[in-house]
Amino acid sequence: MGAADVALPGWVQALAWAGALLVLLRSAGPLRAYLHGAEPDALRVLLVAAAALAGMRWFNTAALQGVMLHFLGATIATLMFGAGVACWAMAAVSLAGVLLGAAWHGWALDFLVAGALPVAATALVSRAALRWAPRNIFVYVMLNAFAAGALAMAASVLAKAAATAWFGGRAAAAYLAATPLLMFAEAFFAGTVMVLVVVYRPHWCRSFDDRDYLWPQRPM
Repeated sequence: MGAADVALPGWVQALAWAGALLVLLRSAGPLRAYLHGAEPDALRVLLVAAAALAGMRWFNTAALQGVMLHFLGATIATLMFGAGVACWAMAAVSLAGVLLGAAWHGWALDFLVAGALPVAATALVSRAALRWAPRNIFVYVMLNAFAAGALAMAASVLAKAAATAWFGGRAAAAYLAATPLLMFAEAFFAGTVMVLVVVYRPHWCRSFDDRDYLWPQRPM
């Protein structure tokens, strides 16, 4: 059976390709702006981060019949580079997954479920935190990194479970059972990485401004 225990119809694959290309087209503007204004060091960080997240696809459950589970890293990419750039980075990660035999039903569906969807979930949590939560480093790490990482993973795995169940696959229960454990693991992974980034290299993180989160300006 390989990495999936059910073959999805051709029209699903076609819609997935259309959706994936639409997401990347909408994200082309932020990517161009990032590349135009980024310093060489920032570009190196982007390439290294994308390569590291792609390399993590080696650690997946492709050997389990019909189940494809792995760390995402989408929350880290979103917080460090912004949602638009993160989508392109995650598209590259999904391409690496195809080459490594660790993609869920091909590049397009893998990118949508393991890339674009968790990026969107992280962006929504970050916007909510900016609007309703106080701005300090503890809130940033706990909400933007830990909580967003957990919700991003939940969105991805539950989407796989729903699609698998809808098309008659047998692995839906495995995805549901793995969701809580993967949420905790992804939250810990994303939170730990972002703590290190904002403490030692805050200039690498576009979503973190030490003037807001460490030294907020208080009204007179």
